[in-house]
Amino acid sequence: MILNWLFSAAAIGARAALTISFARPGLSTYAAYFDFSAFVITVVFPFIFQWALFGPSGLKTAFAAGFKKTASMEELEKARLFFKSYSQAIWLSVLLPVIIGTVAILKWTTLNNYTLLGPNFAMALMSFLYAVILHAAVILPCSVILKEKCER
Repeated sequence: MILNWLFSAAAIGARAALTISFARPGLSTYAAYFDFSAFVITVVFPFIFQWALFGPSGLKTAFAAGFKKTASMEELEKARLFFKSYSQAIWLSVLLPVIIGTVAILKWTTLNNYTLLGPNFAMALMSFLYAVILHAAVILPCSVILKEKCER
């Protein structure tokens, strides 16, 4: 089970790294794909929200339930609820940087001044990138593992 999860996370990471590596020559630096504010809003805030909602022991239980051989049905259902709400929190948090970036583009970008267009558009799109990577590398594999364990 854990090997399947590690393999899927590594495959997603390798795919992202290869895509960045084969981008146009000026865009192939990994630093160009990091926006601090979009990262905090999309990745950190939903994790803090889940931590506040489930507590530290709930987080530990949710991440460990899929990999324990003797997990009870109650633990598995609680873990499934955790990952379902975590997924929803991530996708809802994506809206904030997208709206902020879009408003900034519409408000401060004029036909004569395009200097703010790139950074604001990048913030809007980077939040989607972080959500997709987090969802595909963490939430989806854990949800599938938990679903398989519940069906046994």
